[in-house]
Amino acid sequence: MASLSEVVRVDGLVRLMGSQLIARMPQGMLSIALLMHVEHVLGRYTDAGLTVAAFSIGAAVSGPLMGRWMIVLGARRLLGATLLLNAAAMTTIAFGPHRLWAFMLLAIVLGFCTPPILPITRSLYPVLVPPRLSAQVYSLDSITQELIWVVGPVLVTAVAPLAGTSIALALVAALGFVGGVLLLTAPAIRLATFPVSGKRLGGVLLKWPVLIAIVSCALQNASYGAVEAAAVAMFDGQQFTVGIIIAVFAIGSIVGGIVMARVAMRPWSMATRQSALAIGTLAAALSPNPWWVGAALFVAGLGTAPSLAVMYNVVSSSLRSGDATEAFGWMSSGLLAGIAMGSAGSGVLVDHVGAQSAMLFGAGLAVLAVLLPAFGTSKLPDLTVRSGPLLDTSAVPVIHIGER
Repeated sequence: MASLSEVVRVDGLVRLMGSQLIARMPQGMLSIALLMHVEHVLGRYTDAGLTVAAFSIGAAVSGPLMGRWMIVLGARRLLGATLLLNAAAMTTIAFGPHRLWAFMLLAIVLGFCTPPILPITRSLYPVLVPPRLSAQVYSLDSITQELIWVVGPVLVTAVAPLAGTSIALALVAALGFVGGVLLLTAPAIRLATFPVSGKRLGGVLLKWPVLIAIVSCALQNASYGAVEAAAVAMFDGQQFTVGIIIAVFAIGSIVGGIVMARVAMRPWSMATRQSALAIGTLAAALSPNPWWVGAALFVAGLGTAPSLAVMYNVVSSSLRSGDATEAFGWMSSGLLAGIAMGSAGSGVLVDHVGAQSAMLFGAGLAVLAVLLPAFGTSKLPDLTVRSGPLLDTSAVPVIHIGER
């Protein structure tokens, strides 16, 4: 198999991947920043969880619609508009009315106006790189995106105690806007055109591999959101410790991604690679000791980037390029809504049961993320046989109601 260094040499890829990394930095910061800000202002994790849940509703609706609108309006026009609206909504949450209804309403707007970074970049990778490098480019993408979870939580948890949660949210808004502008001006974006899909909205979900990958991605990220919120509560008053623990989780993912980058992607890879996530989060629920939790989450992280690389490649290789944009929009929705819903559920458990029960909730979600592709192995492609978008003349099997 090709190496990651060969992928890096592809013209325009480093600029695209680097700018989208900065633009997506809020993903690693927003849930924890919202949780800390709303809990600080209103005094309850339940209220904070409801606000994050409201964000997830907006994000869940937004993803596939943005994927479609990007084709109609153009990537640059849509990206520019959502960057402005997203930054405005986040700044208003930081410095605007401190009422639960206002937080929830603004969070819905914030989620809906999430810039379509993921569907844009994931749809461009197959255009920039040849099919033989498909597995490697998604592996590299999954590895680099873990830097979001290394840097983001540490920044938020360092800034919030020193400057306040409002300033922490403003920092999130600024990073996302600057990264978005860098992406907006990247040559690959300026030259990008996306084929029109001939399917109705949601039609891409009628492909078993796509549906399994998107739901498993949502469950995996819901587990992450729950674990993140549980850690915030478990080490209440020790924000920097929380940031370090979440960063260790992400470092484990980077290590796992590098180790597994050249390992073949088989039908069972999505399940087996996520098994470390389930084992690690289950172990983290056993003790509130920060050293134990950090070590357990390092193990959990070992399965994150490798399994995400499989999910992205499965989606890209199961659809024609005209349909992949919407599919990656659904995946973006699953990722953002998963994190937010996991955080919301965990916040409620923290208030009513305790932080360790919230960590156990995250572990349960990770187990579900493993079981889904494990039972769906027969529906998943062998990416060692063929990788990359389908040709327009390729047959695309769909789900039939009542199919056994």
